[in-house]
Amino acid sequence: MNVVDRDKFKQDSLLITEKNESQSPEEAVTGEVRMDVGPIHRKLLAYAAPLLLMQLMLQLYNIADCAVVGRFGGAFGLAAVGVAGLVLAVHINFFIGFAVGVTSAVSQLFGARQYDKLRRTIATSVAIATGAGVILTLIGELLGERYLLWLSCPVEALGDARLYLHICLLGLVPQLVYNVANGVLRALGNTKTPLYYLAGSAVLNVILDIALAVGMGFGLEGVAWSTLFSQWALGLAILWRLTRLDGRFCLTGNTRFLPAKELLSLLRLGVPSGMQAAFMSISSLLIQISIDTFGPAAMAGMVVYAKIEGFLYYPAFAYGMALTGFIGQNLGSGRLDRVEEAMCISRRTAIYGTMAVCAVLMLLAKPIVAFFTGDPATLSNALAAVYWTFPFYFLYSLNQVYIGGLKGLGETGIPMASALFAYALFRVLWCQALLPYWYDMAVIYNAYNVSFLVSLSILIPAYHRVYHGLGASKGGWIASWRLN
Repeated sequence: MNVVDRDKFKQDSLLITEKNESQSPEEAVTGEVRMDVGPIHRKLLAYAAPLLLMQLMLQLYNIADCAVVGRFGGAFGLAAVGVAGLVLAVHINFFIGFAVGVTSAVSQLFGARQYDKLRRTIATSVAIATGAGVILTLIGELLGERYLLWLSCPVEALGDARLYLHICLLGLVPQLVYNVANGVLRALGNTKTPLYYLAGSAVLNVILDIALAVGMGFGLEGVAWSTLFSQWALGLAILWRLTRLDGRFCLTGNTRFLPAKELLSLLRLGVPSGMQAAFMSISSLLIQISIDTFGPAAMAGMVVYAKIEGFLYYPAFAYGMALTGFIGQNLGSGRLDRVEEAMCISRRTAIYGTMAVCAVLMLLAKPIVAFFTGDPATLSNALAAVYWTFPFYFLYSLNQVYIGGLKGLGETGIPMASALFAYALFRVLWCQALLPYWYDMAVIYNAYNVSFLVSLSILIPAYHRVYHGLGASKGGWIASWRLN
């Protein structure tokens, strides 16, 4: 067979495979979707769309709480929720990141059809999330007030912040389980089920907010209990869903965990990814100390800004997570050609999509901010943050594309290092260096803008080095690689 015939035979074989394996009957029933076959653009967008909607739903979930607190939670309610939320975010974001590492491992095992190892990886990941949730809850309950004092929480808001944190810490276990289980389902190509469950939880949260915080007059405490009940309902529902996966790898009570060597390999993927998210939260904690010096109005303004920013932050983050699962499955199947095309599509989507949404949000910024607060000082601070940062936000979206690409290729250490340097170190040093000479919140806003460029300068060359390294080794087969 000559070269031309051999290439034609290979192309025909791939077409037959894509036609026959796009989704088996079992996968159609249980919800898994293979992304290593079929049209790339359509598959990627269909896979990412529910994740984008899910993150927007999560943002609406948070907005409902914030709006109720702003109107019925007392004068310092928003500041209390903002400071307590930063403490919670360090724990939660670590496991959101850890779940992306789990997605990388699970998607590659699914793509390589290593179902026994896949089953044990799922069981081990859920066990890690549950155990860590219990430990972090106990630590948070013991040290919660110290965290708040370290963040210079205003005395007027300390009581409310302590109460809100105490109640919400009880929801850490279901939140961590949900994030890991969501990562598993993403890796299997199922992004719709987590969306449906989150939508149900969001509706429950709104109903309970109205009943407890408004109807029964519990205010901030009612919002906290509403959030807690909704989180437990969500965590238990998605855990049940893992028991209804394909019978070859579903979660069962007698599933064996990964042996020590393979557990360490999973942790090598998950922990750096979790640390990357944690570094971003730690960066926010450290910068919060600088924000606090500008007073409660600046603090509340940043809380409101964060709710608007979520319409950019969460979709970009979600797209990066989707890209991790898509690339992971294709890498597990040895389809590096699909990896590069997916990255090209994603770069265009990140730039043009983010710029369009930013333009709309900047036009509507005033009425949106007014929905959360009637305080002129808080409103002014929130609007300033929007106008300073949104024109440059497409840089953050590009960051998420390259982070998702690297994680899909099994490289989680570089995104962690990038987050440590660009976010946790650079932003803090920027503020410390400039605030003594230019004491203005604009210094803090621009710390975010410039850090996105710093991060990209690390991520872009690293991605190309890893990708071309895999190409040089003829596909790398990175899944047999690190989870063997």
